[in-house]
Amino acid sequence: MFENILTIYIKEYRQLKRDKLSLSAIIMVPTLMLLLYGYALNFDVKHVRLGVLDESKTKESRELLQKFFSTEYFDYAGAVPTEGAIDKFIQDNRARAVIVIPRDYARKILLGKKVDVQVLLNGANSNTATIVMGYVDGVLQNYSANLTADFMSRKGYRISSMGIDYRPRVYYNPELKSAKFLVPGLIGFILMILSIVTPAISVVREKERGTLEHISMAPTTAFEIILGKTSLYYVLSLVAAVLVITASFVLFDVTVRGSILLLAVTIVIFLVGALSIGVLISTFTSSQQMAFLVASLLSILPTFILSGFVFPISSMSLPLQLVTYLLPGRYFLSALRAIMLKGSNFAEIYDQIYPLVIFAVVLPAFASFRLSRKGF
Repeated sequence: MFENILTIYIKEYRQLKRDKLSLSAIIMVPTLMLLLYGYALNFDVKHVRLGVLDESKTKESRELLQKFFSTEYFDYAGAVPTEGAIDKFIQDNRARAVIVIPRDYARKILLGKKVDVQVLLNGANSNTATIVMGYVDGVLQNYSANLTADFMSRKGYRISSMGIDYRPRVYYNPELKSAKFLVPGLIGFILMILSIVTPAISVVREKERGTLEHISMAPTTAFEIILGKTSLYYVLSLVAAVLVITASFVLFDVTVRGSILLLAVTIVIFLVGALSIGVLISTFTSSQQMAFLVASLLSILPTFILSGFVFPISSMSLPLQLVTYLLPGRYFLSALRAIMLKGSNFAEIYDQIYPLVIFAVVLPAFASFRLSRKGF
């Protein structure tokens, strides 16, 4: 058995060695994808262009504006001349938001009265608008509390120390950088694509050339053929995983907080199932173009949309949540993030590992059955 597997492995290696373009793509494309997606996908909302309509034009109004522009979240987009020009200001994308400070702002502040400050937002991108609203609310709430304390002090009232001392502490990603969340998901996304597409095309290429039928005439089983043909891509996928993880540390400062051994075992188990999916796809397709199309659709879209890579699974509809249980990417991405960001141990991610083990057992067996039944 081992001799048959080694023979097929060597044949696959020699064939891939002659195809310099494919070999380079398998090694380099994952790192290039990490660069592209790592820098392009960014949920951090900073440097929001904020227009200003300051009808008060007083020291008090300037102090309020300073609270906005002293942070990295807001940039001064210019003064809005009149209230009627606000719509045009936002419509022309000169600013994403406009703050309107009324004429009697300073007088009411000094009298300790409630004053209305208006903020108008461009809501075309609802996610960004929601985040910006949170920033605005935070700035205004903090400034309002300081104004109240100052007014009470001027009136001679003793300010009680009672209240809530809010001191948030963020675990696992204290800088709240989206790259720390996205990059582990990108590793799973890239490995999913690589490990499904390459074996699918490889097996179908053999079918097109008729060499797979010649291999089947030898005293080999379907399982031996699968192991022989996928072993090379298994090794290349592991190399790609090392390259991508190394690049994520160098470029995005994403370190592995947990066990390197546990991370390696998780990747090894996942790749067995993922490579088997590629072989399984080849049994349903008869051309390299069709194999590439089907493999891309079954790897890119489900992993990107349904695995929790970008969109939280809990926010999906119930039917889609049920579908995600059938995707290896769901468990792999969850395990990757837990190991890399949280430093979780095996006991803490056991519920993510055992489904991957099931996939690693069932999918190769099913792919072997399909190859045997079709007679290659």
